[in-house]
Amino acid sequence: MIDKLYQYILEMCRGPRGGMIMSIVSFTEAVVFIIPPDPFLGLLCIKKTYGRVARLVFLCLVCSVAGGCLGYYLGEEIVAFGLKNDIAIISNNIDKINLIREKFNGGTFLLMITSGFTPLPFKLFCVTAGVLNVDFLPFLLGSIVGRGLRFGLVGYLAKVFEEQFDQLLKSKKVFYLSISLILILIIYLIIKWI
Repeated sequence: MIDKLYQYILEMCRGPRGGMIMSIVSFTEAVVFIIPPDPFLGLLCIKKTYGRVARLVFLCLVCSVAGGCLGYYLGEEIVAFGLKNDIAIISNNIDKINLIREKFNGGTFLLMITSGFTPLPFKLFCVTAGVLNVDFLPFLLGSIVGRGLRFGLVGYLAKVFEEQFDQLLKSKKVFYLSISLILILIIYLIIKWI
């Protein structure tokens, strides 16, 4: 089902509205959607000038960060709604949420860079950041840097490798790099929280 949806969106992306489709995928993926925008961005960057690639990367970045900000807002609203309506899971644990916020706040920038760059679910970090109501500026800057690095790399690789881009995305080197970054994040969290 997901593979069919992915193929359908990929085909739509080949048409004249490819940039708009990529933007929608990029925005919604940062909130709820399960398919990342990378393959669509890469497809659009193949055989384009560096200027066009830069514009596509920027468009994907803006939409993704805007979606992440919506995720942050939804996280804040979940807590506000839970407190207002005395939903036990939130109102009974507000002290724990505040304690986690204090620990999370110091590493927000690094966590958002990591979640924005690696295959970790960016949406999960955005909504969690909103639930914890962490400082917004480090959240925003970390999201911009992490997503910017990721989409910039995707755009560059698609431009340079063209048709080989799809195989490159699926290569073990990209997989190992992603796993390494996730392990670094886990080690950082363990050191910070112990």
